[in-house]
Amino acid sequence: MDLQLDHTKYAAYLNQHLLAADAGVKAFKAAAQTWEGTPWAATLEQLYKEETESHAKTRALIQRLGYGPGTTRTILHRLAATAGRFNPINITRNREGRMTQVELESLISATRAQQSMWETLTVLATIDNRLDGPDCEKMVRRCQNQRARVVSVSTETVVERFTEHGKG
Repeated sequence: MDLQLDHTKYAAYLNQHLLAADAGVKAFKAAAQTWEGTPWAATLEQLYKEETESHAKTRALIQRLGYGPGTTRTILHRLAATAGRFNPINITRNREGRMTQVELESLISATRAQQSMWETLTVLATIDNRLDGPDCEKMVRRCQNQRARVVSVSTETVVERFTEHGKG
């Protein structure tokens, strides 16, 4: 059976992930700023750099496939750029409470969502010869590693956030 891609759905899917990646890059940058001056700052700064690279890779993939940025994405990107000058989850950049935990959990979710996209593209590489299956698999592993690093920051810091000891 000769399968044909639905380019409208395919382009929309990739552009939705690119829009999410726009927000993800901002979230990782905000988290890196939140954790500045701590033992976890370097990890979050590195993750921010990697997310920036992944965002660029996704944008380049969309262009290489011949799919331009969607109109909705362009409008939402402009709105997000205006609103995104602060950290919407942890506005106070506080490292000592529930907002920080939610911030870290949102980063964990973002890396998992990105991994899901690359898993989807790995499958689609079997019918879309424009995709590099091994590169998609490499990106899946990279996302797994990124998520593990965010989980590590969360695990190593959670007790301080939710105990009286953390107030000192």
